[in-house]
Amino acid sequence: MDLDAEYRVQTTHIEPLDLNGVTAERFQVTQQRLRVEPGLRVDDVGVIRAQLDILSGALFGDNGDFNQAPQPTSGLSLSSRWPNAAGWTIGLPEGADGLDPDSYRPVLTTIEPIRVNRVWAEVNLPFGLLSVGRQPATRGGGISLHDGSRVNRWGVSRYSGTADRFLFATKVSEAFRMMTADDYTPDRSTDDGVFLAAAYDMATQDDVILASDDLHQTSGTLQWKAKAPRWFGWDWRDFLFQATFARRFGDEFGTETFGVPVTLEFTAGRVHFLGEFMAAFGHTTEISEGLAALREVDEARRVIKDQDILMFGARALLDLELGPVVATLEFDYASGDDDPRDDTAQTTFSFARDRNVGLLLFEHVLAYETARSAAVGVQNLKEMGANSFPITELESEGRFHNGIVIFPQLLYTPVNSAHYGRFHVRTGALIAWAAQPVIDPIMTLLSEDGLEIKDDAVNWNGGEPARFYGTELDLQLEWTYREFFTWTVEGAVLFPGDALHDESGDAVNSFLIENRFTYVF
Repeated sequence: MDLDAEYRVQTTHIEPLDLNGVTAERFQVTQQRLRVEPGLRVDDVGVIRAQLDILSGALFGDNGDFNQAPQPTSGLSLSSRWPNAAGWTIGLPEGADGLDPDSYRPVLTTIEPIRVNRVWAEVNLPFGLLSVGRQPATRGGGISLHDGSRVNRWGVSRYSGTADRFLFATKVSEAFRMMTADDYTPDRSTDDGVFLAAAYDMATQDDVILASDDLHQTSGTLQWKAKAPRWFGWDWRDFLFQATFARRFGDEFGTETFGVPVTLEFTAGRVHFLGEFMAAFGHTTEISEGLAALREVDEARRVIKDQDILMFGARALLDLELGPVVATLEFDYASGDDDPRDDTAQTTFSFARDRNVGLLLFEHVLAYETARSAAVGVQNLKEMGANSFPITELESEGRFHNGIVIFPQLLYTPVNSAHYGRFHVRTGALIAWAAQPVIDPIMTLLSEDGLEIKDDAVNWNGGEPARFYGTELDLQLEWTYREFFTWTVEGAVLFPGDALHDESGDAVNSFLIENRFTYVF
């Protein structure tokens, strides 16, 4: 039996979280999570795996109000001796106006004490690998999908990209070796060779006696790995080229979309390069089903559109190793959309959850602002009895979206020994613009009064749409002892640009400090 586990405790302090108001001038939480990944293995045959999160997002303490959810274990804080399972979310305090984004703020919520993220099985066949069940949607972290593992340079992973999937993968380079080698010995390694994979995902089934409301996905992946090739006389290591073609389709909303993520990664001498590109295109009426209900237009114009989708994302990371110092230049791009109407194509691309870009701007500030707007949209759609709630996707949850980022960084490792462990200092200056002027789609659509949308558009804070998010300075101090214990302290300061200003042209600087303890087994 295999067992991997990670326990994490983190204290996050942000001041302020709300750059333009007084609803969250000071934000501080201490959270925890135990992630357990057991596996039942039959050597050289297969394995059944699972992933469970225990107390994920649970706050330290016995939190809440008696006879309300979440309910503390004691009606008297003074006598409480038993912490409860309370977390936090963006919500609406009792009695507040649900149609005003400024009413929403961080509130307590009840969490699942135990959440089963995945359960799946793998079998090693003579000609490949068969994987069945609720499994990682990808391996590792990319801009289109992220498996929730510890691959981020900044911050932490909070989610687990997962798919209910049937997957078959095979090492096609072995067939070539088998036909050409005089003395063939099977190579079952997964870090050298050419691989092909095909997958079928059941995204939704909904009503089990209907087939028309099902949503499916099929995909094919080509992957080329070379562990230590000798090309052009250079010292290459860990070469990877990967390309996927995915199709998602269903009848209920006439959905047919395609995704083409491509990755190139290698190390050559002192240089490490990672390049990612993603294109998503197609059409669906699902977004229009929800957005059309928000538009205050006459019935003749309020029709469901078969909306085009055309999105692009890219990331380039270049590391140069100079002894104990690594200099990094990072570039990130996600297409945007300054017209939220369903008459036009949907063009806003969002990175995968946990593909962190910086510490504060996208991870917390924009996550807070988008969550408030999305909550207003959902409240409106509930009152209208809408069939689709695409507005939930406006809540970024920390995802990088509608942005152009230049992010130079330095990593200095003064201590790296078996006895004392590894200690490093990482710094970076994140400069961010929007790919398209920043608008709040919900409040813009609710304000629509004619054929032109530009005169109705506002940003997430009610200000004029603009493109400069601002500049963020990041710092990370991290000590890892014997690969079991890691102590991380991260800090950031955000100098907001005009894309974050309110209607008065104001936005204050924001500060973050996070202390984190991580234990890995």
